[in-house]
Amino acid sequence: MPKLYLNTKLKESNLMTNQSLIINNTVNQAFFQSQLQRSKNFSSPLCVVKFELKFDPKETQKYQEIFSFIYSYLNFTPVVYESGNSYLLFIHENKIHTVVSTLKNMFMSIKIKYQIHIKNIGVTDFEEDETIDSLLSRVHTFLMKSKLSKSVDIYYGTSYFEYSHNGSFQNLQHIFEQSPDLNAYGFYKEMPLLNKVKILEANNDCFVIHSQKEYLPFMRKQEYVYLEHEMIPDILRADILHIDYQKSTIEMGNIKFLDNSPVHRKNVRITPHRPLQATLEYEDELFIEGLIADISKNSILFTTQINKIEEIQIKGLHAKTFTASFSLSGIDRHAEKIEMKAMIYKVFGNQIVLNIYPSLQVQNIIMEYITMCQNLLLLEVKGGDF
Repeated sequence: MPKLYLNTKLKESNLMTNQSLIINNTVNQAFFQSQLQRSKNFSSPLCVVKFELKFDPKETQKYQEIFSFIYSYLNFTPVVYESGNSYLLFIHENKIHTVVSTLKNMFMSIKIKYQIHIKNIGVTDFEEDETIDSLLSRVHTFLMKSKLSKSVDIYYGTSYFEYSHNGSFQNLQHIFEQSPDLNAYGFYKEMPLLNKVKILEANNDCFVIHSQKEYLPFMRKQEYVYLEHEMIPDILRADILHIDYQKSTIEMGNIKFLDNSPVHRKNVRITPHRPLQATLEYEDELFIEGLIADISKNSILFTTQINKIEEIQIKGLHAKTFTASFSLSGIDRHAEKIEMKAMIYKVFGNQIVLNIYPSLQVQNIIMEYITMCQNLLLLEVKGGDF
């Protein structure tokens, strides 16, 4: 074959490759801008996730299943291929605390189901009037920090604060001055109960909050409380130093930053206020019946007969997908049957921890049920003697 012909074909191939890169970059940029515009139009939160996953061409089917799993887990949020081993997610309608919690559960499920450990992840949130360049630069920085860390898979933060907690109390003080509202959680019957408070002053590693009066006897029984702030991606823990009952104020100090906590943001786990019967189906056939011992937005603790758990182990169903069904009833006793996909996370004794994957509608039903159970406990707190 003539050399001139080969050179011509090579140039055409390079031209097509360059054109494909330009088209892919143009389409991606349009998508990025549209995600920011959507957040602005609806004044809704947006988080950007960047993770690395090395693709193995010999296992195309497996990786196709992994990406399909991510799509469905995140309510069909697109996975955008950036370059090399890097991928991007634009997750709407959830603040960074919830996104980090969701990602932890999702990547753990991928590790269990596909034996793939995705351990380099950066997460940040979009701020008003920010450009796509600054947003992608920050999430890339957090991805690099997760790669440098030996113990942290998901490195997250905002322009105000980040996982490494480089901010001193002076930085906290600056944040409190901008936004003095906090959510304070104490625990009653192993349930985190919310108390909306306001910071009155902050200095010398201590701060004073104003609390609703009816919560003060309850707070007196707490040595410390967990705090969440919209501008800080971590849960804070602070000791209760002094309570002034006349002024309805609480002095706090000894602040610690927690990557995780029993509060775990919106992933609150509660014990049902009435017994909840549940079933697990496998391949459209009833497999197990039992009771739900506790429930959260992302998981349930399922109690059943020990012989059924032994059957799971014998049949090798640990990594299989089940359909979980049960009914949730409100105070008016109206019961609503719901179902969702579920995977086994852990087995111990006659109990199974299941990761659940509800639709958005079912997720809202579960969250309403959890809120109802919390409100019932709040009535006890407000009317009880502590």
